[in-house]
Amino acid sequence: MSWPLPARLLLIALFVLVAGLGACAIGNFTGWSVPERTLDAQAALLRNHVEIRLPAMADGPVPAAIFLHGCGGQRSVQEDYAAALLAAGYGVVLVDSNSARGIGRFAAMTQVCTAQRLWGQERAADIPAAIAIASETPGIDADRLALIGWSHGGWTLLEALAYAAEGRAAPSLSPQPDRALPGVRAAIGLYPYCGFPVRADGGEFGAGIPLYVILGGRDVVAPARDCQRLVIRAAESGRRFGYEYWPEVTHAFDERNGPPDPRMRYDAGAAQRARARIILWLEEAFADHG
Repeated sequence: MSWPLPARLLLIALFVLVAGLGACAIGNFTGWSVPERTLDAQAALLRNHVEIRLPAMADGPVPAAIFLHGCGGQRSVQEDYAAALLAAGYGVVLVDSNSARGIGRFAAMTQVCTAQRLWGQERAADIPAAIAIASETPGIDADRLALIGWSHGGWTLLEALAYAAEGRAAPSLSPQPDRALPGVRAAIGLYPYCGFPVRADGGEFGAGIPLYVILGGRDVVAPARDCQRLVIRAAESGRRFGYEYWPEVTHAFDERNGPPDPRMRYDAGAAQRARARIILWLEEAFADHG
């Protein structure tokens, strides 16, 4: 049977698209498409895209949280959490992983958010680099750091925890740093993505870093059930963790200027509750290292 030209062109286009997506997936999953860098080079990549803020009335070095934004990049949600943490006396380290790689808003939504580029496994290398940058700041207590990741940023910190449990940092860092996550006392994921192609499964989390997560029962972007399985395995492995399941909230429930997406609904009350919960978790995690 002879196909008409428009149909043949459509089939060719679909084949090219599927092949391209497959190549992206294989490259990200195996790591062959991820550029290798030294820790210093990774820090240099990020340095102009990391903003460090300290509380106004700080008396000496303060503990700090490293922020890992969602797939769309830095948004107002990070600003809201930064204000809350600064008021509570914590420093904040805002890492713009997208802009460091020349990824604008459109490319982020069409490529990062669709898993065509910058998987969590690759982005996990940003965490040791951000730690190195934060440790250079005199106003930050480099022995009391936390990771906070939203959605894709949550995926990123899960991968970093899994690598740390294996005694290494992200494999794209070469040579490997002496310590994978120095000074990190807690990792907090807000509606993290836990489905395929996330390699972390919870059972291997280690390095003595407590994991805390907030999941939404109405989240259809990063379904809670995937992370619930991960949390159960983390609990079975004896790791310290905090787990909140909020049945009424959606993905990005804490983003007041979110995208016009019917799957996401801002909930001001839940957003305030999440910020308060995170401050309590930070107090708990840092208490043993004061």
